[in-house]
Parts: sequence; structure tokens; C-alpha cells
Amino acid sequence: HFYKRIKRKTMGAENSKAQLAQLASANSRASNAEQQVRAFQNGEENSREQLASANSRASNAEQQVRAFQNLEIEKKKYQEAKMKELLSEPWRKTAKSGWNEEELLQFRKEIMAYEGPESTDIKFFNVLLLGQVSAGKSSIINTIESAIKGGVGEDGKLTRELVTSKAVAGTDKKSLTKQLRCYKIRGKSEDGKEKLINVQFWDTMGLEVEEEGLAIDKICRIMDGEVKPKAELDGDLDEGALRDTPEIKHKMHCVLFAFHAEKFELLDESIFEKLSEIRNAAMRKEIPCLVVCTAIDKVCEHVEKDTSKVFRSRNIQKKLTNVSEKSGFPLNMIHPLRNYVDQTMTDLKIDFLTMLLFKKIIKVSKDYCQRLLDDEDDC
Repeated sequence: HFYKRIKRKTMGAENSKAQLAQLASANSRASNAEQQVRAFQNGEENSREQLASANSRASNAEQQVRAFQNLEIEKKKYQEAKMKELLSEPWRKTAKSGWNEEELLQFRKEIMAYEGPESTDIKFFNVLLLGQVSAGKSSIINTIESAIKGGVGEDGKLTRELVTSKAVAGTDKKSLTKQLRCYKIRGKSEDGKEKLINVQFWDTMGLEVEEEGLAIDKICRIMDGEVKPKAELDGDLDEGALRDTPEIKHKMHCVLFAFHAEKFELLDESIFEKLSEIRNAAMRKEIPCLVVCTAIDKVCEHVEKDTSKVFRSRNIQKKLTNVSEKSGFPLNMIHPLRNYVDQTMTDLKIDFLTMLLFKKIIKVSKDYCQRLLDDEDDC
């Protein structure tokens, strides 16, 4: 009996040991679980701190972006304000720069006195007008005649005249001109009588995108003097519209490209491709080319109020520089012009700017004709 009791106690002790071992294992697992919980809690705390740090950095970055945007806005405002300021000195020097009645009258006298090359039957210098649709080609003709046609009153001062509307002008998206039209320019002599100027302008269809508008081969034939006045340009040229043996007096003596200053950047790339082909063709024929930028009052508020500020305007200087870079023409062959559009009476300063262009046209045309005649001489 004693032995059995001892055995039972021994077994009980072993069971207690096993239970203690199980309890220790449970305690160990509980401790590990507690450590994992604490680690998770620490991780959450770190994540919250990292998230807060990331939000702070994002906020700082957003503030920097806003500060940069505000800086760019202020910079743009400064540049726009600077561009609106007039230059202290004109960016282009001209032979006459007084913009007064005396100089305008002198301009008119000089132009009225121009004559063609001596000992020739060239009565008129032919100027071919080309350009985008609604560039103001027809308005250029009206503006030039209006400027040269001004009269002088009994007091010796210039009189304001009605603006000429000889050439049909409009704002259609398609070309209004369908024929090769010749426009002669009339001015007034000192006795007040009308007199033909020795320059005539040839108006054409506008240069349009891709295959539309006036074709390059027709332009070349016009430059060579092959196409007669009033020839239909919309379609194939009839045989009756062509000259068999054009003379120097039939050729174009100057090509004047017209662009609308406000719409120039909107031109299709195909227009510039056509322009390049025409310019190269004219250069091969050694025909002088000029470019006129119309509606310059639309790109400068100072010029809109006072046309005489044109050569002190930063915006117009920038515009003409852009036209030069895009078209390939040198800057000194590009001229600003303000057409008569909504005015009904002439304006001294618009006339003055127009005379600067007109005199240049006459000079390059006369030089070209003289060169053609010199080439014909037997050296």
C-alpha cells in the first residue's frame, strides 16, 4: 500500500511538471504575441509618422509649385507690360521721320515725279500682289491711292479726302478676287488735277491651303507677263488669256506679299511652302520681293491710337521679326502698314506710313526694269 501511494504521488508530481511545462509554453506564446502586438503598434506609429512626414513634404512641394506659378504669372505680366512700353529710339530709321504735313507733301511730289526708264515704252511699273485670303491685298491698293490722292487747300495745308474704294475688299474666308485685275493709281498734281502714277497693281486670288487658291505655275506665268488682264484664274487658263511674246513692259517688276499681322501665326504650313516656292521662283527671275504686314494697329495699342509710333513699338518689331524668321525674307524687306478699313476720311499719319512703302516699291521696280534693259544692251 505504501509503495502504491508513493507511486501515485510520483505520477502526480510528473503530471504537475508537465502542466508546469505547458503553462510555461503558454506563457512564452503569450509573451511572443504581446511582443508582436507591441511591434505592430510601433509599426503603426511609425507609419503614421511617415504618412505625416509625406503629407508635410507634399504640402511643401505644393506651396513651391504655387510660388513658381505665381512667379511665372508675375514674369509674364512684367514682360507684357514691358512689351507695351515704347522704345526710346525707333527700331527702324527712315529718310523722313517727322510725320508731318511738310514731309508728306514732299513724299507726294517725289512719287508724282517718278518716271520709267528713259528711252523705253515702259509706262508703268507692274506690282504683283500675293498673300493669304483676307490679308488686305485689295485694301492695300485703296490705301495707297487714298494716301497719294490727298489735296492741298488754299491755305497750303493738306485737306482730308474721302478714302478710295477702287478695289473690292472683304473679309470672306475664300478669295473674292477671281480674275487678274489691274489697278492704276491716280494722284493729284500741284495744280489739283488728277494724274496717273507710273505704278499699277495686279491683284490676284489669295494663297490658300494645299491645292486651293492660285497655283504656282499660274503665278510664274503672271510674273513672266504671259497672262493678260482680266484672265480668269479660277481654273485652266484659256489660250485667249495668254500673250505669245511678252515684253519687259508686261512682266512683273516687283512682287508684294501681304500678310495680316494679327492672323500670321494661324497660317497653315502649306501656305509657307507655297510662299517659299514663289519666292524662289521670283529670285531665279531676279524679281524684287517685298513683304507688307497689314493691320499693325491690331497688335499694338499705341499704334492704334497714333500710327506714328509704329517704329517705336516693341510688339510690332517682334511681329515683323517673327514674319522674317517664318517667311525667310530679310527684315529690311518687310514693311508695316495700316490699311484704311473703317475710316472714311484720310489720316496724315496713315498716309505717311503708306508713302514709306510706296516709295520703296517704286524704287525696287525702277531698279529692276533698268537691270532688264541693261541686260538687253549689247555689251
